[in-house]
Amino acid sequence: MQTKKEKNIRIINVLLVLAVLAGGGIASISMKKQAVSEMENRKLASFPKFSDSALWSGEYFKKIDDYYSDNFPFRDKWINISNSFRDKFGYESGDIKIYDPTNDTEANEKKTDTVKKETKTVQSGPLPDDGAVGEIKKRVFVFKNRAFEMFGGGPGMGKSYASVINGYNKLLSPGIQVYNLIIPVALEFEITEKYKHLQKPNRPAIKNIYDNLDSNIKKVWAIDEIRKHREEYIYFNTDHHWTSLGAYYAYVAFCKTAGLTPVKLDTVAYKTKKSFLGSLYRLTRDPKLKDNPDSVRYYLFKDSLTFYIGSSKSLNYWAKSKMYGEGASGTNSYSVFLQGDLPIVKMETEHKNGRRIAIVKESYGNAFAPYLINNYEKVVVVDQRYYTGDFIGMLKNEGINELLFINNIFAAHTPFHIEKIKGLKK
Repeated sequence: MQTKKEKNIRIINVLLVLAVLAGGGIASISMKKQAVSEMENRKLASFPKFSDSALWSGEYFKKIDDYYSDNFPFRDKWINISNSFRDKFGYESGDIKIYDPTNDTEANEKKTDTVKKETKTVQSGPLPDDGAVGEIKKRVFVFKNRAFEMFGGGPGMGKSYASVINGYNKLLSPGIQVYNLIIPVALEFEITEKYKHLQKPNRPAIKNIYDNLDSNIKKVWAIDEIRKHREEYIYFNTDHHWTSLGAYYAYVAFCKTAGLTPVKLDTVAYKTKKSFLGSLYRLTRDPKLKDNPDSVRYYLFKDSLTFYIGSSKSLNYWAKSKMYGEGASGTNSYSVFLQGDLPIVKMETEHKNGRRIAIVKESYGNAFAPYLINNYEKVVVVDQRYYTGDFIGMLKNEGINELLFINNIFAAHTPFHIEKIKGLKK
């Protein structure tokens, strides 16, 4: 038989559980709801509207479940606790192990975001194995407190990309000089012999594209210029993009191809957005990435500039604005460049050299495009994903005589992006 003391303990336990459930329910109802999770960079579920069809299909109760999952009290704190607890119990599978406590490379302004002066021997291909271990986490390789996407595109898709670029060249030549620049993935410069099986080498894939381009299209070998600076802060630790310094070295390579003189960064003032935790951190929630945040530097060029935001609906609509989105912060800090992924923008300078260029890009191009105001009298930037206007008409209307397609190596091997670029020519 249970003693009175045991019964009292059971009653107290039941009452405590009920109190926690009741408190949680009251807090869930009374606390202010977030519309957006800054931690996950996504919109949270809202309470669903009732309809007979939603009720009988089961969708109504599913959406209610999603609503309460997204809106329980102190949600972000519980997620942090959960992630921290899980990662304390790291597991090992073959060569891949959760986090690497032996390397701590903090990205900060003082030691990383600078242009190095010394000349060093360039290591091509994978680096020698240094004993560091990494993990694959949600299809992202976490290595030395950094996160990397792994490239695996095939030659057939690369040829399809080249074919689309050739289509524009045939349509626009000889009045418009076409360029192509493929941006390598960060892992190309950090992968070691031990892990070289995780991705395909980038240079052969880029060469495959360039070999299939028309001979009069100018090919920009940015990968070779970037490789010279592989030890610098050229890609973010926690985000899939390159830094403004990585974009700068691609710009240097472009200037060599286009017969231009690149601006020297040591003469240019800049601003910095600190404590940036990017897309790959949000995907993996890896605590080592959280401890290795990024900074976003953007340069304040001296050249006089008028910046406009355009429209897909009208070739003649241009609203004055600013080249940098100064209000960008936190997880959206990369959006400082060109104010993010706008369909079309235009920059007009005081240069009178007759050179007017259009850039077709995805988000990597945002950090690259501002450099060209140092060399062109007009720069028009089109985001292939969002612009739906008369692209060919726009080129004629703006007097464009040079056209650059700049895409990261994933985009150049992805049907979505290839079709989007092709679709501009409708």
